[in-house]
Amino acid sequence: MAVFVAAAAALLLSGCTTSRRLAQLDRRCRMVLQAVQERTRATAGPERLDIDAYEAAQSGRYNGPLKLDLRRTLQLAARHSREYQTAKENLYESAISLYVAAHGFEWNTGNSFEATLKRDLSGPSTSLSGDGSLDLSRKFATGARLSVNLAITTLRYLTGDRSVNITSLAGLTLRQPLLSGRGRLVAREPLTQAERNVIYALRAYVRKRKQLSFDVASSYYQVLSAQDAVDVATRNYENLKASRERSELMAQAGRLPEFQVDQARQNELSAESALLTRRNALKARKDSLKQLLGLPLSVLIELDRRDLGRLAASKLPPPPEAFAAAVSEALDHRLDLATVRDELADAERAVKITRDAMRTKLDLVLGANASSPTRSQLTGIEWDQGAYSAGVSGSLPLDKTAETAAYRRALIRLEQRRRAVALTRDQIEAALRRDWRDLRTGSENYRIQKVSVDLARKRVESTELLFQAGRVNMRDVLEARDALTRTENNLTQALVSYRLDWLRLLIDMERLSVDPATLWAADFGVTPAQAAGPTGPAPKNGARK
Repeated sequence: MAVFVAAAAALLLSGCTTSRRLAQLDRRCRMVLQAVQERTRATAGPERLDIDAYEAAQSGRYNGPLKLDLRRTLQLAARHSREYQTAKENLYESAISLYVAAHGFEWNTGNSFEATLKRDLSGPSTSLSGDGSLDLSRKFATGARLSVNLAITTLRYLTGDRSVNITSLAGLTLRQPLLSGRGRLVAREPLTQAERNVIYALRAYVRKRKQLSFDVASSYYQVLSAQDAVDVATRNYENLKASRERSELMAQAGRLPEFQVDQARQNELSAESALLTRRNALKARKDSLKQLLGLPLSVLIELDRRDLGRLAASKLPPPPEAFAAAVSEALDHRLDLATVRDELADAERAVKITRDAMRTKLDLVLGANASSPTRSQLTGIEWDQGAYSAGVSGSLPLDKTAETAAYRRALIRLEQRRRAVALTRDQIEAALRRDWRDLRTGSENYRIQKVSVDLARKRVESTELLFQAGRVNMRDVLEARDALTRTENNLTQALVSYRLDWLRLLIDMERLSVDPATLWAADFGVTPAQAAGPTGPAPKNGARK
C-alpha cells in the first residue's frame, strides 16, 4: 500500500511542479547569461521576452493610423521584430544548453518504482511485490564518473501465512580513465564548448541588434524619401497641369503654336504617370517597414516628416583622424572577429581531443555492493558482508578507423578556421575602405545636389518669365521643370544615403551602442548645425593605399 501511495504522490507532484521547474530554469538561464556577459565585451544585457506585447502586436489591435517617428519606430522593432525575437530566442537556447551541460557535473538523481499484484491459481496464493530505487551519479573534471544506487525490494503474501520480506541494497561504482579520456581537457569539453557557444550567441545577438537598428533606420528614411518623392511628383504634376492650361489659353489667343500645347499635354500625362508610380513605391516602402517591425500589413502608419528636416539640419561628428586607426579599432573591437578567433581556438582544442581518442583506452573501475538481510522489517545494510572490487577495463587501439577519420577532419577544420580568421580581417578592412569612400563621395554628392537644386529653381523662375515674354518656347519650360524634379529627388536621396553611410561606418567599427529595450542609439540623434548640410570626412593620403 505504501508503494502505491508513493507512486500516486509522485504522479501528482510531477504535474504540479512543471511551472515551478520552468521558472527555476529561467532563473538559472538568466544567471548563466549574466555570468557570460560579465566575461565578454558584449556588455549590453539580455532581455526577457515580452510575449504578451508580441502577441498583441500580431493580433492587429490598432485603432486609427499608427504615428511614428524614428525613436518610436525603433521601439516597435525592439518589441515586435520577428528577426529580433529569433535572435533573443537563439541566445536563450544556448543558455539552456550550457545549463544542461553544467548540470552533468553536479549530482544527478534518478529513480524508479514498480508494484505488482500477483494471483497464483496453482496455490492458490495472492502476493503484492514492490521495487524502488534511487540513483545518484556525477561526472568529475578528471574524467571520472561516480554512480551510487540504493534499492528496496518488498514481497508481501496477502493469503496463507501473510509473511513480509524486505531487502535493501546499495551499490557504488567509480570509473576513472587512466589513458584515453583522462583530464580536464577531454572531460570538460561538452561544458567548455557550451560556455563558448553562449559567448558566440551573445556576440551575435548584440551584432544583430545593431544591424537591426540600422535596417530599421534605413527603411524608415526610405519611406520618408519615398514620401518626399511623392510630394515632388505632386508639385510637378500640378505645375505642369497649370502650364498646360496656360498654354491652351495662349494657343487660343494665337500666341503659341499647337505643337507646343501638345508637348505640355504629353509632359502632364508623363507627370501623372510618374506620380502614380511614386505613390505605389511609397506603399511598397511602408509595407517593407511594417514587415521589418513585425506589424500587420493592414495597419496604417504615418511617419513624422519633420525628421528629414532635422536630418538636413544636423551635423555629424568627424570620423577617426586616420584610416589606419579606424582599421585598428575595428580589428580590436569587432565581436564577429572575436568569435572567429575563438572558433580557431575551438578547432585547436578539437585536434587535441580527437588525437586523445586514438590512444589506448584503460579505465580504473572500483565497485562496492552490499545488502541487508531479508526480513519482515527493514534493517540496516551489512557493509561488512558486502562485496568490493577493483580492476581495470579497456581496449587496445587496433581498429581506429573512425577515430582516425575524426582526427583528420579536425585537422582540416583547423586549417579552415585559420583561413576564416584571415578572411574576416580582410572583409572588415574592405568594408571600412568602402565606408570611407562612400562617406567622402556622399559628402560631395550632397553638396553638389544642394547647388543643383538652387540652380534648377532659378532656371525654372527665369524660364517661366522668358516664356511669358515670348522669348523661349514650351520645351524649355518643360525641361527646366523636369530638371528641378530630378534634382529635388536626388537631394533627398543624397541626404539619406550620407546619414546611413555614417551609421554603417559606426557598425563596422563596433562603435554603435544600442539600447537593448528600444534599439535607440545616441548616434541616431541629430544636432542642429549652424551651417546647412553635413561635412563629409576625407581620408588622408595613407587611407588610399
